[in-house]
Amino acid sequence: MKKNHSGHYSVGMIAAVLIGLSAVCPFASIHAAPSSVQESNVSSAPNYNESSHVPPMESRSPSTSSTSPGDISSKPPTQQQGVPEDVKRTASDTVQSLSSQAPFASWKDAELSYHPLGPGTHSWLVQVNHAGEYIGYLIIGSDSNGAYQLNEYGNGPGGPYSMDILRQSLKSLTETEFPSIDKLQITPMYEEPLLAYWQVRSSTGSQICIDAVTGDPLPAEVTDGSWKHKLQNNAISSSIPFLKTQAQAVTVSSDPFDPYEDLGWLQPKQKLSIHDTDQFMDALSNSPRMIFSATSINFAFGGPLSISGFQAWVSTDHPSEPILYALTYHDGLSRFVPLKQLLPHGQFYRLES
Repeated sequence: MKKNHSGHYSVGMIAAVLIGLSAVCPFASIHAAPSSVQESNVSSAPNYNESSHVPPMESRSPSTSSTSPGDISSKPPTQQQGVPEDVKRTASDTVQSLSSQAPFASWKDAELSYHPLGPGTHSWLVQVNHAGEYIGYLIIGSDSNGAYQLNEYGNGPGGPYSMDILRQSLKSLTETEFPSIDKLQITPMYEEPLLAYWQVRSSTGSQICIDAVTGDPLPAEVTDGSWKHKLQNNAISSSIPFLKTQAQAVTVSSDPFDPYEDLGWLQPKQKLSIHDTDQFMDALSNSPRMIFSATSINFAFGGPLSISGFQAWVSTDHPSEPILYALTYHDGLSRFVPLKQLLPHGQFYRLES
């Protein structure tokens, strides 16, 4: 295979390369952005093991620059930049707190790698690895005051920004969306409430966004940003800083389920009145299986979401005001999303057991 004069491979060539690789870094190989740093909670981590989910990213300029998915190397980059200390501290404290609870016991001695999501979003993907195996993730972002917070987290396989998912999606796109002469610029992005995606731009002007969890193409309104006007402006903020809370035991109300297997929840009578934390916990105790749906902007949540539990984070100073993360599942991944992001933007429905 040969590069053209610009140093990029054509999309047609890309497809063959992508299909043939089994564990390649989407960040080091495809996204040109600030580098990541991989470390242990206690000491520096060993070099990245290629069986992990997402290895460190390539070090380039702070802003995203053009690159090609054909420029793929199975080796991690050698040049690295630092991660903001507040991001590292938030991640380390979060992992330490989570590891005290049974589902996250394997996180105790985990190695963390950091990957910026952007540009301009001030969010970071934190990959959690143990003994060379990908076991979970955090997404850390900054709030309106610039303080870092936990946007979401997950335990198990199948987290966002998987190279396998991206590879499969790119294979189909080279056949339907982009001419074989195109060069692609691919950037991992994250936008509130819970929208994780790949932004794919071609040298000929085409652009598409790919869901970073499912690999599905996202609506055109994600590309142009017009979906944001559908968001409610009454976002809920907690008076308790997340960093002063500790993870509590995970409350599981039901086994994992698929909201598409039984669409009975779509009936108007199944709608629940949930507007705050107390109502959510009460409803879940009476209806162990719930669905969250944001109707026309479900894609911004990875929804509709099957809700079958939650994890509370509690401050010793304010034990009666927990910060809740709703538990949902996706292909073996336990995903925890902040309830405060769900309440203003959609509805909850009961699914009869």
